[in-house]
Order: sequence, then structure tokens, then C-alpha cells
Amino acid sequence: MSEPTHRATLSPAPAPYVAKVGNTVIARSSRALVLEEVSPRKTYAPVVYFPVEDVDRGVLRPSDHNSFCPIKGEASYHDIAVDGRLLERAAWYYPDPLPMVAGVKGHVAFYRDKVAVEKA
Repeated sequence: MSEPTHRATLSPAPAPYVAKVGNTVIARSSRALVLEEVSPRKTYAPVVYFPVEDVDRGVLRPSDHNSFCPIKGEASYHDIAVDGRLLERAAWYYPDPLPMVAGVKGHVAFYRDKVAVEKA
């Protein structure tokens, strides 16, 4: 069960965003969403979620990894194959997000230590 003060807010990104692996653009969107999560035990950096239509799906490889968040639901993962490299579990999405973040359905996020996410 989630903590009473553990919450998430979802809002339209204030600017277009791009996601890159090295010099290769794998996502670009003017319709991205920003998820901000607050918990009394941990500080989270805002996460940019790209509509799946704005992601180069040719670089995504299914992963059998899953994780669970009590306020977002069960996440599924993708590996990313770019320029001969395979970045394991570099992207995630919520196929059936919980109500607090229902808007992330159909969106993909990237781990910033594997993929550069920045304003375009």
C-alpha cells in the first residue's frame, strides 16, 4: 500500500524533448509528459515520458524484466539496440498504470544514465 504522502503528478512537458544514445536520436516529442514523484523517504528527479509514437521503435527490444511501484503499477522494460550496442533495461513503460498516473499509458521513459534526455 502506498504511503499517504507518496504521490505523483503528471503534466505536459514545458518544451519539446529529445532522447539520444550518443549522437543517435531515438525519441523526439513536443507531446512529452513530465512525472514528478514525491515521497517522504526519497527524492525523485522528474521523469520525461515520450509518446510511443514519437519513439524509434526499431531500437526497442523486449525485455522480460518487470518491476512494481505502489503508485504507478507494474512496469515493463525494453532494451535499446543502437550503433551495435545493447543497453539493457534502458526504457520502461506502464501497460496498465494505476489511476494516479493513468496518463503515462502509451508512453515510454528512459534511464538517464543510459539515454540522454534533454530539451530539444
